[in-house]
Amino acid sequence: MSKIAQAVMVAACLMGAGAAHAQLGGLGGLMGGGAKNTGGDIGADVNTFMGQSVALSTLASRSLVAINSAFLSAEESAVIKAEQDAINKLTDTNEKQARTAKLYESQSAATKRLVDSGDMKARMASLDSEGRKQIGNALFNFGIGGLQAVELSKTGQSLVSKAGANPMALPKVMPVKDALPLLGKVVSDSGGVMVGVAKLAQGAKIDVPKVSASSKPVEIGAF
Repeated sequence: MSKIAQAVMVAACLMGAGAAHAQLGGLGGLMGGGAKNTGGDIGADVNTFMGQSVALSTLASRSLVAINSAFLSAEESAVIKAEQDAINKLTDTNEKQARTAKLYESQSAATKRLVDSGDMKARMASLDSEGRKQIGNALFNFGIGGLQAVELSKTGQSLVSKAGANPMALPKVMPVKDALPLLGKVVSDSGGVMVGVAKLAQGAKIDVPKVSASSKPVEIGAF
């Protein structure tokens, strides 16, 4: 099994354990940064969480776009790139999260179709050096996102639970509640369709950097 496959399978296992202990999750760091609890200010905690959630969702969606674009025409890739650019220009965090979630869902479904149809397997080995590097780096970045989504999901569940004891705080955590399904989808894909992509990359002898808890995302060309 490739390194990335091992990493995402660990993420899936951690998510299963985390669901049973959701209230133990504090505001964990994303991309290596440690977020601090704000001493009971749930509004500030929600803002921190949403910033982290958008960053993680963007990382995961860009990774999927990079993988899928290796098998698309220039025109098809341009349409997706235009949507990415539009999302990047948004300044409202909640709107950005919603648009990113929609992009992620469509790209996740596209990746699954490529894997299930056999098209990805048939074309993976014939990718040029740039395409192979793109796939390897995208898998690496998605592996980071999958691992971090586990802890961030627990953080979000903890915030929602915390607000349950204070009805006045419930409206403040609605963005968190709305963000949790996408984080769960990232974790699910880490142990599902992305394992399939990783195995195909391994079969095509594509190098994928090892993922660890301290790994930092890498550049993936225009994505």
